Amino acid sequence: MKAHIGLHMLRLFCHVYQTRSVSVAAERCAISQSAASYLLAQTREQTGDPLFVRNREGMVPTSFASVFYAKVKPALETLDLAMTNIGTFDPASSNRSVRIAMSDIGEMQFIPALLRNMHHEAPDIVIETHALKTDDLDDALRTNQIDFAIGYLPTLVDRIPNTHLFDEKYVCLYSPRNSYLTGGMSLDAYLKCPHIEVVSPTSYHNSGDRFISEQLPERKLGLRVAHYSSVPSAISRTNMIVTVPSRIARAFQATHDLVYVDLPFETELIEVRLFWSDVFVAEPGLAWMKQKITEAIRAV
Repeated sequence: MKAHIGLHMLRLFCHVYQTRSVSVAAERCAISQSAASYLLAQTREQTGDPLFVRNREGMVPTSFASVFYAKVKPALETLDLAMTNIGTFDPASSNRSVRIAMSDIGEMQFIPALLRNMHHEAPDIVIETHALKTDDLDDALRTNQIDFAIGYLPTLVDRIPNTHLFDEKYVCLYSPRNSYLTGGMSLDAYLKCPHIEVVSPTSYHNSGDRFISEQLPERKLGLRVAHYSSVPSAISRTNMIVTVPSRIARAFQATHDLVYVDLPFETELIEVRLFWSDVFVAEPGLAWMKQKITEAIRAV
């Protein structure tokens, strides 16, 4: 048997064994049914056994699953007891670190709010940000390399525990001196302007740019950069424009002589979510941090 079975997979397995139902097990684990099916498939792959066979009575365990359950269930109970006995978390005296994966655009938006919200009650807590590729976040969360991830990460929604923080939309950011936009924003003006494309491996907003490029292939590219931090200065001195989430547009407008308007066409809303490591539920410190992070970002 391979040795890459996470706690979340073991807990789900036990709930399916006890309830004979994937949907009920998903509810007990506070995940979607599609996420539960995905995790069960992963557990089957790792154990090399089908684990359950579906019939009129529900999910009937295999012989291997019955032996496996007899070993796993007591181990989980021992672990839960050990975690319970760790004691309560005292934010005022803690000097631990909280590891949060986010893009550079996330750092600009969220770090000030996190510092204000957390350091008042926990002055010695260290906030660490990690710039991870979106494709690596799944494994990083499952293996506890990071505690949380914040962002627009639709590929993780059905696989990792998460909560919705806010929705926002894409807007167009540009200089008030842009000679193409003296008559206001229109689709024709949008297409005439040279565009800045931000291609960051740590941001899923790349997909938004790709979507717009596919829908509007005539869009003219003027600059491609790896970080959002270089965007304001590039826009302020040229006729270039950039399509960005509305909150980052407001932040850039507050610090630079820039303006933003709605796009002259419809795009999907951006769902920003907080994702967390499986072990947080049994650890008071991470549970406290999850609450504080959620409060801080929803108030931005």
